Amino acid sequence: MTTVPPVYAARLLKRLVPTQDFDALLGDITEEAPHRSRLWYWTQLAAAFVVGSWRDIRRHPPLALRAIGIGIATLVVVLAPASAMLRVVRVLSEGGYYLGPYWLTLPPNAFRWLPAVVNPLAFAGSGWAIVRVHRAHGITLLVPWTLIVCGLPVIMLLLIFRDAQSLPLTAPVVGGIVSTLSLPVWILVGGALALVPRRR
Repeated sequence: MTTVPPVYAARLLKRLVPTQDFDALLGDITEEAPHRSRLWYWTQLAAAFVVGSWRDIRRHPPLALRAIGIGIATLVVVLAPASAMLRVVRVLSEGGYYLGPYWLTLPPNAFRWLPAVVNPLAFAGSGWAIVRVHRAHGITLLVPWTLIVCGLPVIMLLLIFRDAQSLPLTAPVVGGIVSTLSLPVWILVGGALALVPRRR
């Protein structure tokens, strides 16, 4: 049996999908909740979120396109300086810079691990920017951008399976795979952070 307070569910759903009226639906879910499992309860809330998001996107297609544009623009703004930083880290990890009496170097694997750190931050930033601009829509307008980004892990897995013979599964390669697979999750995390109310 579920013990999740219906008020909490209502607040959560209305914060994520504020443009939808879920009062009747939440009433039905609350009535059934004592007789159902916790899994059923959260599945119903997830289904309500998906349906509400789809309705919101269908009502506002220009905003959905703008959200995708904001996601792309955010990645460009964040990753453009990151590529320059990546070149510096590569030089430092493959030899280093000689500055007067000092030799600046980084560990050899620093270059390989940097994308696994930068990429999640960039995609979380894209989710944050989209929700911040479209705050009245909750995280519904994150859905198109998240679905597009879900294509990246699929492409990466296909490339890995194609080159499985020549690509050794070293720790940096595995880290890169995990980082890429987690990108849609980072978008949602960034969007959820944008909905956190500011303290006064």
